Amino acid sequence: MYKHVDEALLSNIIDELPKRERHIYQAFIEIEDILIQEAETYEQLLNLVSTYSPHKRIAKKLGVTLEDLLEQLSDIEEKITSKLETRKTFLYWKSEL
Repeated sequence: MYKHVDEALLSNIIDELPKRERHIYQAFIEIEDILIQEAETYEQLLNLVSTYSPHKRIAKKLGVTLEDLLEQLSDIEEKITSKLETRKTFLYWKSEL
């Protein structure tokens, strides 16, 4: 049950991100999902990431350096995590009433 709630909260948070942040985050998630489906082991996943360099491709497409892109992604993930924890705390606190 809680997994479903977490997924709904996460989806809502992603939808609320500014357009550019949402596109960056969703691009990474889509690529990760594809590579995870193709890989049978963790080592194969690392090999696929190394071979296809999805981070570099996205950085080039956006016209930023890889370092800038990774920093932006880290900031986006921190923002998402913070909002998710806040909403979960509020939701679970409210359910205790």
